[in-house]
Amino acid sequence: MTSNVQTSIISHTRLFRNHYYLGNLYQAVINTEDGESYEYEVEAASFHDATEQAEEYAYSLGVDITYVEVYHMC
Repeated sequence: MTSNVQTSIISHTRLFRNHYYLGNLYQAVINTEDGESYEYEVEAASFHDATEQAEEYAYSLGVDITYVEVYHMC
């Protein structure tokens, strides 16, 4: 099984350290029919917005998608 991970630099920026960060972070996991999974960090105002962004990433992959998981990161 192949797992691709995309990390975020949001936590290393000056805005994050000074608590000016307005959005919430979500982890999106896109699972394909080939057994691969792709992970993304998504910044969104709500769970609904994070799910929509994850679906856009999934459609842009151009592979057969089994399901998309979205988790809120604390």
